[in-house]
Amino acid sequence: MTSLLNIGSRALTAAQGSLSTVSHNIANANTVGYSRQQAQLATAGGQYTGSGFFGNGVDLTGVRRQYDQFLTGAVQSAASTSAADATRASGLQALDSVFGNSDLGIGSAIDDFFGAAGDLANRPSDLSARQVFVARASQLAQRITSVGSQIAALSNEADSRLASDATQANGKIAEIAKLNASIALGLAQGQSPNDLLDQRDAAVQALGGFLSVNSVAQDDGTINLFTADGSPLLVGQQQAKLASVTDPNNASQHAIQLTLGTTSKTMDGAALGGGSLAGAMRLRDEDYPAALNQVGRIAQVLAGAVNAQQAAGVDMDGKAGAALFTVPGPTTLSASTNTGSGALGATVADASALQASDYQVSWDGSAYQVKRLADGQVQGFSSLPATLDGLQFTASGTPAAGDHWEVRPFAAAATGISANSLSARQVATGMAATVQAAAGNTGGATASNFAITRTSSDNTLPVTITFNNPPTSFNVTGLAGGNLANVPYTPGQQVPAAPADYNGWSITLQGTPAAGDAFNVAPTTNPGADNRNALALSALAQAGLAAGATLNESYAALVGDVGSRVQAGQAEADVSQKLQSDAVSRQQNLAGVNLDEEAADMLRFQQAYQASARIIQTSQTLFEALLSATTR
Repeated sequence: MTSLLNIGSRALTAAQGSLSTVSHNIANANTVGYSRQQAQLATAGGQYTGSGFFGNGVDLTGVRRQYDQFLTGAVQSAASTSAADATRASGLQALDSVFGNSDLGIGSAIDDFFGAAGDLANRPSDLSARQVFVARASQLAQRITSVGSQIAALSNEADSRLASDATQANGKIAEIAKLNASIALGLAQGQSPNDLLDQRDAAVQALGGFLSVNSVAQDDGTINLFTADGSPLLVGQQQAKLASVTDPNNASQHAIQLTLGTTSKTMDGAALGGGSLAGAMRLRDEDYPAALNQVGRIAQVLAGAVNAQQAAGVDMDGKAGAALFTVPGPTTLSASTNTGSGALGATVADASALQASDYQVSWDGSAYQVKRLADGQVQGFSSLPATLDGLQFTASGTPAAGDHWEVRPFAAAATGISANSLSARQVATGMAATVQAAAGNTGGATASNFAITRTSSDNTLPVTITFNNPPTSFNVTGLAGGNLANVPYTPGQQVPAAPADYNGWSITLQGTPAAGDAFNVAPTTNPGADNRNALALSALAQAGLAAGATLNESYAALVGDVGSRVQAGQAEADVSQKLQSDAVSRQQNLAGVNLDEEAADMLRFQQAYQASARIIQTSQTLFEALLSATTR
C-alpha cells in the first residue's frame, strides 16, 4: 500500500507539473520571444521481488524549452540584415520626397531661368524682361539651396542617429550581461532557467537590430558576443561600450567607437555588418553624399558658366557684366590623426570637367594619392599643385607619411549658392564691341560670330582688318599688342586662329573678299539694345556644361539616380524582410506555442491528474480497510 501511495504521489506531482507547464505555455502564447516548454518525465525505476519487477512510478525531472541554436541564430542574423535594409529604405524614401514635386524642383527652375534668358534676347531693352531674368536667377538659386539643405538635413539626421542607437545598444549589452549572470546561477543549481534564456535570446536579437552580433556559448551557460569583424562586445562580465565620437577623418560628422577596457577602435560600416547603425552609416556616407554632390555640381557649373558669360558682356550702361551668382568653393577637412604640418587646398579649375564626387588625398611619404570616393579610382602625383576632374589641388607645409585629407567640392555649393542683387540695368545682354563691314566693301566676304574670349579693357579698342591684293591675306591694325601684316586668309576661318589673341575677341570671316575690303571692330554704341550676350546666355541651356551634359540632363540624371537607389533599397528591404519572416517561421515551427496542441495536452494531463488522485484514493481505502480488519 505504501508503494501504491508513493506511485500515486509521484504521478500526481508529474501531472501537476505538466499541467503547470502547459498553462505557462498558454499564458505566453502571444509573448514575443517565448519558446514552448515541455515537462520532462522519466520512470522512477523499480524493485525486484520474488514475484517479479515492480515499478515505482514516474519522476518529473525538469522542464525543457523547445530550442534550436541554429534556427535562433538564423533569426538573429536575418533581423540584423533586415534592420539595416529597413533603415536605409526609410532614409531613401525621405530623400525621394525631396524630389517629389517636379513643379517645385530644380529642373523647372532651370527651364524658367533659361526661358527668361530667351525672352531677354528678344527684348534686351525691356527693363521688365531684365527684372524677370534676375528674379528667375534668384528663384533657381533658392531651389538649389532648398534641395541641398534638405539633403544635408537628412544626412545630419542619419549622423545624429548613430549616437542614440549606440546608447540603446549599450543598454542591451548590459542587459545581456545581467542575464548571463542569472542564467549561470540557475544552471549551477541544476536546472535550466528557460524564461531567462528566452529573455537573453530576445535581447541578443534586439542588439542585432543595431549591429550584427555573433554569439559563442560558454560551458557555464553564458554567451560571449562579437561584432561582424570579430571585435568583442561582451566577454564574461567585461562589457564593451559603443560611443558616437568625432570622426577622425571628418570633423563635421561622427564615427562609432568601440571601447573594451583600455582598447578603442573605430567601426566602419563593414565592421558593423548590419543593423540600424550600418544602415544609417550607409545613408550618410554613400546615398546622401551622392545626391548632394550632384546638386552641388549643378550649382558650381551653373554659377561658373553664367558668371563667365555675364563677364563676357556689358550691361545697359556699357559696364562689364557683374557676377550673377555667388557659390562657395570646395572645402578641405584634415584628419585629426595627421602629424605633419602639411595643409591641402582645392579650387575649381574647370567647372565643365567636374565629377560628382568627394575626394580623399593622402601623402604616402613620396607622393600624393588622390582617390575619387564615388568609384574608388586613385591617381598619384609626385607633387602639388595638380589638376584632376576639373579641380586644382594645392599643398603647403610638410606632411607626414600617412597624413590625409577629405576634399568636398560640392557640399557647400549645394547649400550655399545665392543670386547677387543685380539691378535690371546690370544684366549684361550686349557685348562690349561689334564688327561691321566697311561701307566701301565690294567683295562677298562677311564677318560673324563675334565673341569675347578674354574680358579686358582691350575689348573696346578700335581694330581694322583690311584685305590685301590679292585678298589671300589681311592686315590688322589697332591691336593692343601691335599691328599685324599679311595674315593668311582661309574662308570660314576663326580670327584669330588659336592660340593668337586679338584684344580678347574672336570673329568668323567667310566668303570671297575684294582687295581693299575691310572690317572694323568698334565699341558697341547702344549696349542696352544689344542682344548678343543674351543669346549666348540662352544658349547655355543646350551647352554640355557638366562633363558633356546639359544642366537639365544633369538634373535628370540626379533624379534617375535617386529613383534607382530608392527602388533598389526598397527591393533589398523587402527581400530581407521576407527572409527574416521565413527564418522566424522556421523557428516558430519548433519553438512556437500551438494552442490546439496545448488544449489537447491540457485534457490529457488533467485526466492523468485525476487518475493519479484515484490511485491515492484507492491506496487510502485499502489502508483503512486493513486498519479496520486488524482492530476487530
